[in-house]
Amino acid sequence: MRLFLALALLISVPALGQSGEWDPAPYNAAGIRFHDDLDFFLTSYTKPEIRAMRKEVSTWRMNFDKMMKATVADIRTYSEGGNMAPRTHPFTLPVVGRAGTKTLTDTKGKVRVLMFGSITNPPARAQLPLWEKLQAKYDTAQVELFVVYGHELHPGDKKKFRRYPVPRIGAEKAAYAQEFAAMTTLPVLLDGMDDKVFNAYGKAPNGAYVIDADGRLVFRATWADSRKIEEIVDRLLQWYAAGRPKL
Repeated sequence: MRLFLALALLISVPALGQSGEWDPAPYNAAGIRFHDDLDFFLTSYTKPEIRAMRKEVSTWRMNFDKMMKATVADIRTYSEGGNMAPRTHPFTLPVVGRAGTKTLTDTKGKVRVLMFGSITNPPARAQLPLWEKLQAKYDTAQVELFVVYGHELHPGDKKKFRRYPVPRIGAEKAAYAQEFAAMTTLPVLLDGMDDKVFNAYGKAPNGAYVIDADGRLVFRATWADSRKIEEIVDRLLQWYAAGRPKL
């Protein structure tokens, strides 16, 4: 049963999933902070949802392919609190399809929300329209959402991703990122072939992170659930509007 649930996490997810038993209440840690959501086994999906998701993944690869087993191990380690120091990491990356670069630590004064994604990452792809709705909800002078194109989750897997094996050179990864960026209006930043940013942030292929207006990491999640992001951003903006009262 645990393997069955694990398979569901690594494939396409409908918008109804990913609620879990996460506690949304903020707490005070030298300023407002939120409980991390580092679940590996998400049990909030219905049986029909799990059946539908399972059809999109190669069970053989999940069990026996060395690369896929390593990916599962990385996600499990992250979900148990490993791999990542709970702080921001400075990086400057090119913006796919647009001129210029973006540096995460240069835009204090805004709430910044990022998730990792890739062309072979069904959970990230499913989240794109949900995150676009969030970005439309907020004033871009206050809140900025973007995607970092990181590690392939299911490269070359089954018919849907057969055209996307693990990229061997930077130009290949950039081409994948270009296709991914065409799916969304969100800015997409391109990590390098060394996966430096992806590794620094914990090796979670669809990891999500919220950085407050002071540049502090206040939330991290194994999976990018737009509902949790909305809950956190709303509470942050209310807290700022109220003059940052003590909790």
